[in-house]
Amino acid sequence: MQTPAISDIFGHIPTFVWAILALILMVGLLQSRDQWMTRRRLMLVPTIWLAYGVWGVVSSFGYSAGAVLPWVFGLLASLSLVRRSGWSGGCRFDSARGQFFVPGSWLPLALMLGIFMAKFAVGMSAALQPELLASSAFASSFSALFGAFGGAFLGRSRNILNCSNSMIEGQLEAS
Repeated sequence: MQTPAISDIFGHIPTFVWAILALILMVGLLQSRDQWMTRRRLMLVPTIWLAYGVWGVVSSFGYSAGAVLPWVFGLLASLSLVRRSGWSGGCRFDSARGQFFVPGSWLPLALMLGIFMAKFAVGMSAALQPELLASSAFASSFSALFGAFGGAFLGRSRNILNCSNSMIEGQLEAS
């Protein structure tokens, strides 16, 4: 079996994939700057990436326990690690505005590119070696990875949302 040339591979990638990559780069660059966010907007990013991760797992590996359980495990492990890390330290809540100050970070861009590359790798694997999709090790590894990425975003948002709880508790203790 002859290995396809890289130009042949890239020639078969749908245009919408490049549009998704451009969107990821744009959103990631925005995340690198300090900004104020509402609670709703703060939960938008993890919601999108959780949905994208679930879609990546189900569309590639189906609803099997061997695919879904590693996704849940990756999500919970990453959520726990990020919550303990305190990622997004420096956040604060302005009750008058009803918004959260979120320090800029390049990490969201890195995570978004990681999700994109993982989904891209699964898609390329499916096209070049479809038998890999039937491998439980392949499915569980990528499923756990998709869950871990989603858990990282969810953990960050929860840490930021807890800024308002910490500030309220600090104000109560001071009075």
